[in-house]
This record gives sequence, C-alpha cells and structure tokens, in this order.
Amino acid sequence: MKILHVISDENIGGAGILLTNLLSLFDRERVESTVALPQRSKLYKRIEEMGIKTIPLYSSVSGFSLPSVRELCRCIRETHTELIHANAALCARIAGRICGVPVVHTRHCCFSPSFVWHIPLVKQLGGLGNRVLSDRVIATAEAAAENLHVLGIPQKKIKVIVNGSKPVREADEEELTGLRDALGLKSTDFVVGICARLEACKGHTTFLKAARIVLDHCHARNVRFLIIGEGSARASLESLAEELGISDAVRFVGFVSDLAPYYHLMNVNVNCSVGTETSSLALSEGMSAGLPMIASDFGGNPAMIGDGRAGFLFPARSDSALAECICRIASDVNLESSMRREARARYEHFYTAERMADEVTSLYQEVLQKQRGLIW
Repeated sequence: MKILHVISDENIGGAGILLTNLLSLFDRERVESTVALPQRSKLYKRIEEMGIKTIPLYSSVSGFSLPSVRELCRCIRETHTELIHANAALCARIAGRICGVPVVHTRHCCFSPSFVWHIPLVKQLGGLGNRVLSDRVIATAEAAAENLHVLGIPQKKIKVIVNGSKPVREADEEELTGLRDALGLKSTDFVVGICARLEACKGHTTFLKAARIVLDHCHARNVRFLIIGEGSARASLESLAEELGISDAVRFVGFVSDLAPYYHLMNVNVNCSVGTETSSLALSEGMSAGLPMIASDFGGNPAMIGDGRAGFLFPARSDSALAECICRIASDVNLESSMRREARARYEHFYTAERMADEVTSLYQEVLQKQRGLIW
C-alpha cells in the first residue's frame, strides 16, 4: 500500500507525534509511506531521520489553496499514491478526489459545532462536502465521532481509533536527581504536572487557581506544580501565578522534547481541557509511566479515565473540584499506589501505539479493497 500522509502542522503537536508513532510502527513491507508537509515544519527533520520519504510543500495546506491543490496533485502522481491520509489538510482531500485516489482523514479535535451547523440547509450542504471528500474518517474518540455526525458524516463512514502512545522510557535516579536540582525540587515533594500547549482551551487558569487552593489546604505533603509546554498564553499565566502568590511553587518548564524524566518526577498527571480534547497523548504517556490521572470531564477525557480506578474526573473549569482531587491523592499513599498500578494496566490494555497502528493499517486495507471492488 502506497500511502501519502499530508499534515499541515509546522510545529510538533499532538497530530505530529501521532503521525511519527504510526510511521515508526507500520510494517514497511505492507505500508510504504511518504509524508508531504510544510517546508518549514519542525517535523521535517524528525521524519527524514526515520528513513521516510518526505516532500516539502511550498503552499499552505491548512485551508483551501488552489496552488496547494495543484502541488499535491503532482505529489500524488509522482509517488503513485494509492491512498491519502490527511491530517487537517483540506487541500489533500480535494487533490485526492481530483486524482481519483481514496481519502482517509483524521479528526483530532472535539468541540461543539457552531450554531450554523444546526441550520438544515447548512448541515445538508456541508455534510455533502464532508461525505464527498473522504472515503472514511478516523475519530480519535467517541466524542469526536459525535461531532462528525453533527457535521453531516454518516456513522458508517466514521471509524473510532483512539490515539495510542509509545511507553515513555525509564529514567535512572541520577537523571532524576539532576532534574530535581535544576527545577528546585526535593525528592519528598508531591509533584503535580500538566503537559499541554499554553493556550486558553487547555485550561491552565483552572490549574493555577486549584494550585492556590491546594497550597492553602493540603498540608499532608509539600506540593509543587509543573507546567510543561509553550504557547501564546505563557505571559498571562506567569502573571496569574504571581497574582495568586504561588510563583515559588510553580515551575514553567517550556517546551520539552523528551518528557520521560518529567513524568517520572510527577505524582499526578493533570488535564484541564475545556476545548478540543479527544484522547490525550499526555494522559496516555503518563499512564505508561504509571501516573494517576486527574482530568476535566470535557470531550474524550471521561473515556480515558474509565471507571475511576486510575484517576479522577472533575467538572471542567472547577478549580475547587480539581484541588479536592489533588488533595485526595496527596493525602493517601495507598490510593496513589493503587492508581499507579491501574494506570499502567489501563495503558497496556487500551492506549498502546501498536494497537493504534494495527487498527489504522486495517482501515487502509478495507478502503483499498472497497475501491478495487473486492468488498462491498
């Protein structure tokens, strides 16, 4: 199978990490991959180093662009592409249709469609466009599948394939000691971390307000907070930490390419999303390290938390509820220990990258067989 993956990301975000996970785990005797992406993308070097053929795109593929459609049509012909897998790349879906190549596209986000999609004519026309431009759509959570259905895509075209992650590597005590020293942490500190882009939809304001409550009321452990990631909200979040008087207890780490030692420093992994979240890579990576989870009840988070043995859900935007969850785990060593075991088991059962790659490969085969008339 000759697959052309098209991604619009210029930075290394969740979609890019998922793509590299897939590329590294596909059976290359079955799946021959080529990746088309913006020439300035930070993913470019990483994918080339994997030995995967890359094609630089000189026109934007994030929205509609006639030059981009022409450029992608050329890529399809030159690579003898049999199937396109598009990640937030409308032009790739259009180019696929022009060239007569089947298209799979992935919806990585989850949010309530705007009110205009509830207008019958808009839903009818928009749904027709969505149906025409993709043979199958991968939803990375049931919540995303519900969004897609509202956008006019029939259930039979939607395949839920939950995001999978690779297990984070182990970190020895020498590495952890060095990182603690660099962050000004003690080995006895109870560390609460959040790994996410510093954007409003990720809910860092709730995280910081909850930190203030925890520091005021939870005295069982010396609690410290890690904020890992970069984004446009960093300055305002640092100002909020100062206003709350918690700057000495919060570490803004910035972007980190290797999160493994940070996960192994943490006692709890938090997700505060109020928008876009489907199946969080940060949560699944943390589970692979045996980290208890605390997550907002937005989007795909409830499914990731499951029955509550590996973590807690809290109402989105409720800093008091988040603080209560943190204090419960910080105050109960046995609870923390049992949640660690359950988190690791949950990862192994539901969230491995190998499981995701197998399911995506099977979907490619199904689409190609249908196109060739081998199945109905």
